[in-house]
Amino acid sequence: MSNRVTDTTKRLREGDPDDCAVSGKRSRISSEPTTEDDGEDWRPPCKVQETKGCVAARDYEVVVRQILKRATGFFRARLVAKNIYPDHMTAILWAQEAWTEACTHVEAKVRYNDEIIQLVSQ
Repeated sequence: MSNRVTDTTKRLREGDPDDCAVSGKRSRISSEPTTEDDGEDWRPPCKVQETKGCVAARDYEVVVRQILKRATGFFRARLVAKNIYPDHMTAILWAQEAWTEACTHVEAKVRYNDEIIQLVSQ
């Protein structure tokens, strides 16, 4: 892996505020992550390309896709362990918790938004 890619990944994990300047887009935040800290260090997910039709993971930066992959696994595990057919509000809550847990595993602080929760829970 080249140094440029490694440096970019490191900047994304550290939450460099200029990361979204490339795409010029900032996602709308639906709520703050449920963590012990006050949420000040958390940054919004950045899109690298415009969404065409349905929401897709490919629209987001690499770190968001890594978190999304783990969060989807955590969400599906909870479905199997607790209730395969949860009501809508429970599914949203589980998706939010899965996202926060995945952020901890990846060591990145990226907030979720409505599109992210939709991707996790589909």
